[in-house]
Amino acid sequence: MKLPLIIGCLILAGCKSTPYAMIDGSQSKVSDADNYNVEIVAIDGAFQSGKLTKNIKPGYHTVHLSTTGPLRSRKATSTLVYPLVAKECMRYVVTAQHGPSNKDAWEIRVLDERLIPTCTPSPVEPEQVVVIPNYAKPSSEVSCLTANELTQQTTPVVLLNSVAACIKSQDYDSAISGYFLAGAYAYFDTLRVPNKPSHEVVELIKKDSIWTLSALEQQHFEQKLAEYLGSEQKQTACSWVISVGEPDYAPLYMQQHQPNDAVITETTTELPAEIKDTLFKATLTDYLGCPLP
Repeated sequence: MKLPLIIGCLILAGCKSTPYAMIDGSQSKVSDADNYNVEIVAIDGAFQSGKLTKNIKPGYHTVHLSTTGPLRSRKATSTLVYPLVAKECMRYVVTAQHGPSNKDAWEIRVLDERLIPTCTPSPVEPEQVVVIPNYAKPSSEVSCLTANELTQQTTPVVLLNSVAACIKSQDYDSAISGYFLAGAYAYFDTLRVPNKPSHEVVELIKKDSIWTLSALEQQHFEQKLAEYLGSEQKQTACSWVISVGEPDYAPLYMQQHQPNDAVITETTTELPAEIKDTLFKATLTDYLGCPLP
């Protein structure tokens, strides 16, 4: 008799879900002929295969949206960046607002921000000062690394700091390469390090690298990334990550991140070649959304 238990969870406050937020590109304004739905192309560098809605974790996200409206010119920009600081239990209704006389000119328009009734926010806690541990920092200063300088031994700690340096020097091609590889390698590491609290170290690395950039620097990079995605170079990025190959380092930065209340599981990241190959393929398909070669 599972049905009463399910009904009980819907009624009783004791059955709580993890707070989340939602991007909703499916509710364009019917009364406005120039307002269209948007497809979610990518979130934080992970491709989404053109979904209209997506649940996301609260916090900062770089969302790439593509208009479903008509574009007359091939040179028109089909993808724009939507920087979002998502709050718990909020639905963000976003659309594409095209110009009445020039359909190729459009901008992201937020129609509504409203609470998700079925979502329970976390209890309010006092804000704590974030301390970046040494294992989440590079051992020395990292300069901007080009795509040719990135290898299987380059960890997300170095990659994300390199991305920040590349953005500062306006070497956006190198920044984009490092950004894709950092996301792929960090995701791969979460697959081989089973302690979920350890995965939070990636956010600490971002706070100590790309999130230290000014709002203008971040915006410039996000726009360059949007242009890259809009130019249909996804396959190029996928092919390049495949050519670099799976990580060939021990994910010590993640293994050392053990919050006080975490349940520690003894594990090894020395995996057989066939398992590493399987995890890398999962990274390509599930995280980057790449077709397998």
